[in-house]
Amino acid sequence: MPIAKKKDIKKDIPQEFLNQMKSNLSRTVTPVEEDIPEPEVVKPLVEQKMAPIATVTKPAPVKDKYADVMNVRLSKGRRNEIKAFCTNCGVTVTQYIESSFEFLAKEVAAGNIVISKGGITKISN
Repeated sequence: MPIAKKKDIKKDIPQEFLNQMKSNLSRTVTPVEEDIPEPEVVKPLVEQKMAPIATVTKPAPVKDKYADVMNVRLSKGRRNEIKAFCTNCGVTVTQYIESSFEFLAKEVAAGNIVISKGGITKISN
């Protein structure tokens, strides 16, 4: 004996809904013409000159603890290696990444190294 019984759809669903579904699924498109109201012409009003009102400036919004987040994917072993190195040096991973970037950017600008997909290459002078 089947669990679900097939019922007569026409009995359960109102005919108005079935007609709407048939018309929604048909491929004929009937354009709808709408009356677009024309904008009213507004006469400019003569404004009275008033003294400028002092504006109150709002304080700058407080940044979250983590204002900008960057995800770096590392293998678990490499992650632990970097964390251990940073702990041994007494810096956080964030400080390590930022200082490494600053150092490498200066070295590239000075022409001492080249960074590419293959890695970092030292240029001999």
